[in-house]
Amino acid sequence: MDSRLNYILVDDDELYRDYTHMQLEHIPQLHCLAICDNALTAREQIILLQPDLLVLDIEMVGLSGMQLVKSLTKVPLVIFITSHINFAVDAFELDAVDYLVKPVSQDRLFRAIDKVRKLMSIEQVANDLQDFEQEADHFFIKDRNQHVRLNFADVVYIESLGNFVTFFMKNGDKKIALVSLNQLEIQLAHADFVRISRSHIINKNFVTSIENEKIIYLNNVPLSIGKTYVSTVITLILGNSTIKRQK
Repeated sequence: MDSRLNYILVDDDELYRDYTHMQLEHIPQLHCLAICDNALTAREQIILLQPDLLVLDIEMVGLSGMQLVKSLTKVPLVIFITSHINFAVDAFELDAVDYLVKPVSQDRLFRAIDKVRKLMSIEQVANDLQDFEQEADHFFIKDRNQHVRLNFADVVYIESLGNFVTFFMKNGDKKIALVSLNQLEIQLAHADFVRISRSHIINKNFVTSIENEKIIYLNNVPLSIGKTYVSTVITLILGNSTIKRQK
């Protein structure tokens, strides 16, 4: 098995981008898949190349590093590298492995990478999600003593219950699985699903309305949009599909 850690580096500052890449090249068993100078290009490369790790700046022109992470259905492990300390709380709410403030020493970066390796080794998310398996149009969850097939198209939204999640189905049924919402999000690589808060992932096909960019309705069930998720949610759900009054 390939023991290399595949990463993508994203920073719009050329000096720091080159410096960080040089530092990473001195750490054994790392493999750079891509180096990007903006988040939009990075998003395309992440979806295409599926890295293990993102080494990511926060403040960038256009889409920020945090907005990039929130826009992803399948999120790699993330190390944020930034010039500002005041984003730390938001970064760890996104389950960042580490938060480094520029300039970063070689030793500090090495310790951050070591955290990533330990997480990958201990959790092995892909193999430890209670036999969670997905195919083109469906996936399986382990509900008590049975494996239950769920179709993507039938899931209205998913709610966090700590180390469990509840799947709310369009027929009114509820299914519970032993997996955290963060772990599920990593595995639920499907374009129809969008994270709207720390507690909910929704199927955007069931969105009936959005109120004041704070409340989203799915089949007329109201769910709150987390403050840090608003811009990403609006972009991914509304996009360019809103009909506007001509001036």
